[in-house]
Amino acid sequence: MAYRIQTIALYMRETPPNRVSMSIGRMGSEGTRSTSPIVHLRMVVRDSEGNESFGCAADRLSVRWLDKRPGREQGRKLRELVNLIYDARNIYLSGANEFETPFAEWQARHPRIVRAGNDGRQEALTAAFASALFERAMLDAVCRLAGKSIHEMVREDRLGFSPEQIHPETKELKAAHYTSPQPLTAFHIRHTVGNSDPLTADDLPASARVNDGLPETLEEYIREDGLRYFKLKLSGDRKHDLRRMARIWAILPTNQGAHITMDANESYHDLADFEGFVSDLEKQQLGLFQHLLWIEQPLPRALTLDPETAPVIRRIAERKPLLIDEADGSLTSYRDAYRIGYRGVSHKNCKGFFKSLLNRALVTHYNLRGQDAFMSGEDLQNLPVVPLHQDFASLAILGIDHCERNGHHYNCGLSMLSETDKASLARRHRDLYVKRGDEWFLNIRAGEVNCASLQGPGYGVADEPDWSSMEDLQSWLDRRYPAA
Repeated sequence: MAYRIQTIALYMRETPPNRVSMSIGRMGSEGTRSTSPIVHLRMVVRDSEGNESFGCAADRLSVRWLDKRPGREQGRKLRELVNLIYDARNIYLSGANEFETPFAEWQARHPRIVRAGNDGRQEALTAAFASALFERAMLDAVCRLAGKSIHEMVREDRLGFSPEQIHPETKELKAAHYTSPQPLTAFHIRHTVGNSDPLTADDLPASARVNDGLPETLEEYIREDGLRYFKLKLSGDRKHDLRRMARIWAILPTNQGAHITMDANESYHDLADFEGFVSDLEKQQLGLFQHLLWIEQPLPRALTLDPETAPVIRRIAERKPLLIDEADGSLTSYRDAYRIGYRGVSHKNCKGFFKSLLNRALVTHYNLRGQDAFMSGEDLQNLPVVPLHQDFASLAILGIDHCERNGHHYNCGLSMLSETDKASLARRHRDLYVKRGDEWFLNIRAGEVNCASLQGPGYGVADEPDWSSMEDLQSWLDRRYPAA
């Protein structure tokens, strides 16, 4: 079977401002109630038998996470990202675009998008983000044409995926080795605790409350959702982080087996200072330390992949595994980081589905050799419909059973969606969503969500999104962030 991309359209869905403020990263960053614009892509693919199908993908324009270089204001970063997305569209529509498998097409187009990002002096992560949108829409369309789920297409080797073409050491592996035999359909929610998030009622005076009927403090979320998995944000200020971890530990449901991860978001710029934090944490908070699974992205991305850091990184990793996230910008980043001493890598659909499969194959390769390696599920602001559903569909393949997933904490349920989209979700995904009052919310019970309903033809999205409720991407950019 051969395929050809017919059309690609780009849209923007605005969201209301966050219901509560959010602050992550270094000390001094203000908590914000910002909007979360979500770029959407609609691709039409025709197969060699004349059948056509749409495919879709979407992601929040997370420019604060993608590009943390100083002196680059948000409007500029958004314009540059959107321009790169249009460059990627032109790359996917240019030349002889008939292809035999999605993996072959991705291999042909991804390097060109990376080069376009380099030409525009973009971060590697930004180019990966732009490429991933088109990759996922293509996969969605090809799966729909086959009438199969993304899990079935991977397991049946119908995408052409061959990790040894990027990582020769994985040449003996088959899909059965690095993917879940049956798709996971239940996931523990790992609740992110931001640097400014209120922990108890004492942290949130009545005058500062939203009073929208939803939990507003960590204690309230634990009580309401039955949470047992937590992701704690670090600030890069060693003393502050130690004090805050002590406060959080006193709140967590330790008698129910709390599972903890930490994320510094590149905030520790001094490796010795970070090593000191880990040492002090073990000495001062042994209980928390024993429940800590890993620490994510402690150092800036450039320093992360510096081979000279290896002795210290390996020394720290003997105490707790370290995981890369922002440093995972290229197809070989995880392999490079593993050689330094990092043991984990995050899955995020916005970094690329094939990239996550490549990293999962590497994890399996290391594990089969008796070496510690793992993959986590991250992405705080993965919002419904398309980003959330497709990421759950990826996690189902990768076999990751708990994931950072509380964008609903900062956003008010499905309030950003049209009534048409809400009606579709109510009809198709009653396991994943529940109605409370006039709005729909992620259905979290005993700290878990169930989403077996995502396992249908395509890539996690049952019905075509309501495109009429969105705005043309370029029109949105010109209106909201006009060029100087």
